[in-house]
Amino acid sequence: MKANKSLVVHVSDISDIDKINDNTKYINIDITNYNHEIISYFINNGNNYLYSETIDGNLGYIYINYEQFVKAESIIDVIYANMPKDLNELEIARYLYIAIAKFVSFDNNISEDKIELCHLSLINNINNLWGSLAIGKVNDKSASKIYYYLCRRLDIDITLVVDNNTKDVLNRLNINNQILLVDLFKDIPYIQAQMQTRFFSTYNDSLELDRKIKYIKNKYNDYYLDKSLRSIDYTREDCVQKILTTTEKILNLNIIKPTELSIIYKYLFDKYCPNYDIKINNLYLNNKNKNHFIMITYNNCHYGYNYREKNFVKINELDILKNLKSGKICLYQDELIPNINL
Repeated sequence: MKANKSLVVHVSDISDIDKINDNTKYINIDITNYNHEIISYFINNGNNYLYSETIDGNLGYIYINYEQFVKAESIIDVIYANMPKDLNELEIARYLYIAIAKFVSFDNNISEDKIELCHLSLINNINNLWGSLAIGKVNDKSASKIYYYLCRRLDIDITLVVDNNTKDVLNRLNINNQILLVDLFKDIPYIQAQMQTRFFSTYNDSLELDRKIKYIKNKYNDYYLDKSLRSIDYTREDCVQKILTTTEKILNLNIIKPTELSIIYKYLFDKYCPNYDIKINNLYLNNKNKNHFIMITYNNCHYGYNYREKNFVKINELDILKNLKSGKICLYQDELIPNINL
């Protein structure tokens, strides 16, 4: 029985490492009370174990391998190394919020709403703090856990909370006796687009703060987008193509992942041409990685962002149909492309 119990060891203090024996396979690391010695120990000596996190006494039951654990910790080291000096607690919290969003993204390939056959190992990994960061894919729970962990390591008062209405997992910060509710997961698209955040309590458009943490140099991209998009003649047939060519000069689209890209363009279309019948479709290449891409359709014209060419390209309708019929390109669940009949 004793040997059986030692299969899983909960480590909250450096002395708990003594509980590990030859039967140990699973390690739960307490990240509520961060201890650098513990992390260093397992990075240097822990290649035989699988890892999960413990938060506020709640043990994680999704375990990832040593390689993912080390990779995630190396990403965290990069985030800390790039942090500007002489930041106060609020500025550190804001910096970490912005920095994490640059390393992670959404993934339609693990969404039950988008695909019927989900990759179980990816689903498991995305629910583990280190696994999620290592593969760079998050859901609301893992994004909040990553942010929680990075803040706790710097002694910032942070907790996980559940939104009573949506049931989404958020973070609550207590900084200088001020409570801030933040939702990193929902802000990822706007951060990747270098726009104002929407879900960092009352500090979404603090220019001075965001300049100090080096999120922006001068203004948010909202300002440059608004200035350019308001000058477009929306009575022209090619107005959507004009939006695409204009925005690709302002936004660094190559660092915005496909799902996030669709969210940004839906926001822009809804704001600047709300009455136009513009469709954004999610598709993927039928290969090992199921590389996701979006296609924008308006007035029988189809446009896709080419990450290699770094611009939007017009896609021939016959080519779309041919690739869909051959299985080279696939549609996610419940996706219907205008004027394309399969």
